[in-house]
Amino acid sequence: MRPGSLRSTLLWLLIPPVVMAMVLSFWASSHELRDQVNAAFDRSLAGALRSIQVNLRTESGGLGMEQPFYLLEFLSLTTGSNVYFRVGTEDGLTEIGYADLPLPSESLQSDRPVYYNGQYHGEALRLAAIAIELKQGLHYSPDSRVIIVVGEETLERDDFIERVMLQSFRKDVIVVLIMILLILAGVIMVVRPLKQTSEAVRRRSFDDLQPIDEEDLPREIRPLIQAINLHMHRYAERARTQQQFLDDASHQLRTPLSVLTTQVEYARQLAQTDAMKEVLDAVQMRLRNTVRLTNQMLSLAKVHDAADKLASRVPDTRTDLCRIAEEVVGEFLPAARKQRMDFGLDVPAGPVHVRAIGWLVSQALSNMVSNALIYCPPGSRITVSVRQVGEEVWLEVEDDGPGMSEQDIALARHRFRRGESGQKMQGSGLGLAIVQTIAQINHARLDMFAGAPGKGLLVRLSFPVS
Repeated sequence: MRPGSLRSTLLWLLIPPVVMAMVLSFWASSHELRDQVNAAFDRSLAGALRSIQVNLRTESGGLGMEQPFYLLEFLSLTTGSNVYFRVGTEDGLTEIGYADLPLPSESLQSDRPVYYNGQYHGEALRLAAIAIELKQGLHYSPDSRVIIVVGEETLERDDFIERVMLQSFRKDVIVVLIMILLILAGVIMVVRPLKQTSEAVRRRSFDDLQPIDEEDLPREIRPLIQAINLHMHRYAERARTQQQFLDDASHQLRTPLSVLTTQVEYARQLAQTDAMKEVLDAVQMRLRNTVRLTNQMLSLAKVHDAADKLASRVPDTRTDLCRIAEEVVGEFLPAARKQRMDFGLDVPAGPVHVRAIGWLVSQALSNMVSNALIYCPPGSRITVSVRQVGEEVWLEVEDDGPGMSEQDIALARHRFRRGESGQKMQGSGLGLAIVQTIAQINHARLDMFAGAPGKGLLVRLSFPVS
């Protein structure tokens, strides 16, 4: 439990009061239990008082007692303690039994027993006393009352009280532990939706701005989630506006660029000097690069629009990577033959399916192959392959071109970042950035491996087996 967290706050507010209530309840019940046990045991003392009272004799003018001693023995066996008695006149002239048994501190009312604690020869006793008026008074003290005192040791009684209190304490502790467990379970159940929501948000991709589901959250948390969703909606609207601007600008650029390309091509045919042809060739090359950059920016806009819509879930489409590889290789085969490249395809005989969005995977593979065609010199070898290794399916493009350094590979996923070997080439540095975004949407992984220094590059998309 971390201090300041919602869970620890709830536990600190609930568990200490429960424990304190248990302590107060045990304290009150222990006093009540002691009173009840004393009342139960005091009934035996009351019985002994009445038994002695009915056995008093005064017919001869003196005080006598025909006490059945087996009654006191039975009382002693019942309580498990030593029992003492004392019978004497109020004026102290006559004493029978244990004359030094302590009397109650308060004055006695006739025929009303009094219960109290006392000491007898260093032993703790529970005593009962009663004062009775004789029907036939004594000759030497006709108005004197007779006081009867019965006492028993409290060891057995205290031991019984301690056992019962211990049982009660154990029961209270068990009840409190059960209540604490129920509180813990309740707090965990209340906090669990928040934790699940935070984990779901943490697992999202950086560009997933889908609203957070508030259906299973407590009503008290929903206003916060609604505010977060509103903030993400505003940010998504802003991002879509910017992306739409990029998309529109790219579309608007394509038309004049196409017109310019046609005009330059026509001007080359009309050029009469070598210098003019050289200038027009440079302009045509720049226009082609600008068209390629515009197309890649359109692709990037399209991919980001798909990321906004699809990054929040695992794609359910089963896509055949072998079919996509065959289509892309067929599309780029003429350009590869024009540069006399060994452009090959290595795929299994049957289909290899993964959970992915087909047109996005096709776009990613097109960028991978296009990069290889751009940066590899004529006569190079380029191979597109599909294979399953363990729990992954690999879609690879391998070439024997100039390759990339480890530093360039580490930064290759950044937009407009080009490697050292590509500085002299015409390109935009958006190809692998687009591939990386597509990999994130389809829960795939983009890896790049360099061959020997200055020789070859392997670009791989790894998909989990569906």
